[in-house]
Formats: sequence, C-alpha cells, structure tokens
Amino acid sequence: MKGTLKGTETVTSPLQESALSKKGLCDYVINIASGCLHGCTFCYVPSTPAIRTRQALLSDKGVKNPQMDWGKYLFLRNKAPEQLSKILEKKRTWKTTNSGKGVVLLCSGTDPYQNSQTAFLTRKIVKLLIASNKRVRILTRSPLWTKDLDVLSHPNITIGMSLPHFDDSLSKLIEPSAPPPSVRFKALLEGRKAGCRLFIAAAPTPPSLKEKDFTEYLEKVITINPEIIFWEPINARGTNGSRMQQAGISFVTSVMTQKSWAHNFLQQWEMLNNAAQKVGCLDKLHIWPDKALKKFTDPQKVEYWINRPTIETWST
Repeated sequence: MKGTLKGTETVTSPLQESALSKKGLCDYVINIASGCLHGCTFCYVPSTPAIRTRQALLSDKGVKNPQMDWGKYLFLRNKAPEQLSKILEKKRTWKTTNSGKGVVLLCSGTDPYQNSQTAFLTRKIVKLLIASNKRVRILTRSPLWTKDLDVLSHPNITIGMSLPHFDDSLSKLIEPSAPPPSVRFKALLEGRKAGCRLFIAAAPTPPSLKEKDFTEYLEKVITINPEIIFWEPINARGTNGSRMQQAGISFVTSVMTQKSWAHNFLQQWEMLNNAAQKVGCLDKLHIWPDKALKKFTDPQKVEYWINRPTIETWST
C-alpha cells in the first residue's frame, strides 16, 4: 500500500473488558483508533482478532492487507469520548480482578499519543475516567503526553512508555516512525519531575541484548523510579516475523521457531534477573511469559507470572 490512509470509524462501545489482567495490566481497554502510525515491525496487534476480524471493514476503507500494511493506516474513533460519557453514567458494575485491579488501559491496539489527534481524544477520555474515580494506565511510545501533565499528574493515573532498549539506531530500523528511545526517556524524566506515577514496558527486547546491556539499561531506567518494569522479549509470531524480515532485520531469523524463541526467552530472563539483582530492582520486575513456554521450562515458573498482580497500589 502506497502512502498513509487516515479517516474515522465508529464502534459500538469504546470501553471493552480485557484479558490483559493475565499480564497484570488492566481489566478494561479503550482503543481510540484502528491502526497505528508508528509502524513497529514487531507489533503483534495486526495478528490479533482486533484487526483480523475487521479486515473486510478495513478493506472497504482502502486497506487491502491490514497485517502487512501495519503502520500505514489510522482510523480515529472521534465519538469515543461522547460514547464513554454515556456508558459511565449508566454503568452500575465494574469488573475488578485481583490482577487487573479494575484498571482501564489506553491503549492495547494503538498508541494513545501518536499524534495530536489521538492525544486530543486521549485527554478527553482520561478526564472522563478520572471524574468517575476510575484507575487509568497509559502506555505509549510518544512524548506528547508531557503536554497533558496538568491532567496526568494524578494518583489514579500511571503512565508508561515502551522502552525495550536505548539504541536509537536500532529503534529507527524496527520502530521506523516511533520517537527514539532517547526522546522517550526525556519524557519520562519530565514526568518524574512533575510527580507522575510511572512504569516501564521493557518490551519487546531484541535477542542481541546481553547481561551487560540489561545491567546498563536498568541502571538508567531506575533513575526515574518506575513503580513496575514489565518485560518480554521479541516473539516473531504471526505476520510480524514477515514484517521484520521485510524491513531487513537480520536477528529475526534467530527467534522465528518456537524452540529458538523459547531458548532466547529463557536466556534473556536469566540475564535480566541477574542484572536486576545487581542493580537492586528485582522487586520491580514483572514478567510477561507466554503459556507456550511451559514446554521448555518448569511450568510453575511460567504459571507464577500469569494473572499475577503488580506491586502497584491505587488510592481508590
């Protein structure tokens, strides 16, 4: 697909229950758009039902291959704030699991701050959620959230950035349209100064990282005092492996089989734990293991992290 397709779409409800409680992230998600302009080659979202079940609708909008054309389309859900307001007024029950804690995540299938349009929608939605005493988690690769510090410096909001490494050159290759790690870290420093609650998604880490890299990474990350550091390595599943190969990323071939992926996962997990012990932040690590890993290691080691609550605390 040539160029970038932009437009709008409407969904029945922007607020959806989520299975991401298994990762300790949330019980609800709000996605303010379909598609994402960051174009991360490793992104798993295009292979999920969120995109696969909408292929006919996206095709009608001009997106012929929603999975391989990931990064080249964005359809805003402009009515989401108005819809959410009505939902919150009527909703009498609120799902709150032990691991999801009733948290609402923005977003699981796109980036809430990728441009000014998504930032505008995100700000309106966050204000509605906070006015209703809801817990909010924001996950982004963009520094635009620092323009909303007046709203985001709140005890019931935690802001996280996807920051798998600090190599700007590597980022340009695998996350071609996302702000580089150096810019993301500056945003976190600004958020820290403003008193925001922060977390890190050290995900997905490339297989090239060694224990020394993890140690240096954690020594830098810990300076912004994140409440939690989520982690998982790159998993070349679905079409993301093909997109990474298409982008000329050589290391992808080393993790494209389940066996090689599992080997890398377990190896990096051990290196990360060793690094965290050296740095003194082991208690902040929160692992995101895949159940498929059980075939390659002690199943209890994997099960320990599935549906495990984070160490984060909330005021309400």
